[in-house]
Amino acid sequence: MRRSSSGARVADGGGVSVSEAALPTYDPLSAAGRREAARTRALSRAVHCIPVVLLVCAFLLWLSASSHTHLD
Repeated sequence: MRRSSSGARVADGGGVSVSEAALPTYDPLSAAGRREAARTRALSRAVHCIPVVLLVCAFLLWLSASSHTHLD
């Protein structure tokens, strides 16, 4: 089987081109890595607040709908 001639060619410099060697790597101990870890922890904690917010909203709606007393 022959490869199409329209395909991308790889440089003969050991298989790694200059653009691939210049790509950044992910370091979890860097400032960006620590920031991402803190953001992930904060979001996972914030998910647990959603049921509380829903219950408070439901309670407020129930209070406003069930108030049949008139202030005269």
